[in-house]
Amino acid sequence: MRTPRPRRLSRHLDPRFRTYGLTAALGLTALGGAAPQCAPAPAPAVVQVADVQTSVVGSVNQQRALAGRPALTVDGRLTAAAQGHSDDMAGRQTMSHTGTGGTDGGQRISNAGYQWSTWGENVAAGQPTPTDVMAAWLASPPHRANILSDAVSQIGVAATTGANGVVYWTMVIAAAG
Repeated sequence: MRTPRPRRLSRHLDPRFRTYGLTAALGLTALGGAAPQCAPAPAPAVVQVADVQTSVVGSVNQQRALAGRPALTVDGRLTAAAQGHSDDMAGRQTMSHTGTGGTDGGQRISNAGYQWSTWGENVAAGQPTPTDVMAAWLASPPHRANILSDAVSQIGVAATTGANGVVYWTMVIAAAG
């Protein structure tokens, strides 16, 4: 985990900012109070999985139907693997197919109790809605190929909003083996 580097404020601040800062400091002193304690940063908030899943899976199956492919069914273990990875990416504030400890999608799916014969994973970060993330995945040939793969039959989707305000998305597709 990287330690944030301290930021140095510019010496060329807007004079109004310096005035307000001084006024605020004097106001606290005049009231005889200490500066209020800041609450710790909240943990990443989980986006409602059902809402994400309904929209993304519906869009995936619509694209699959247009391509003559059968619909995928939602599997709770794949959803759990996807949620765990989205939570992990949000906690680390980085998008990656590699999870904490060096895990890959197959390991995460297995750890969730799913015995797979094949799997695929799409990840994304920064798209605020299911429509936006689907547009990004469909515009990317490798991600689109995962979505339209004949080798998979089940899906799990999740998203987590990190403390930085970025939404981290994971789609796991697989076939049981």
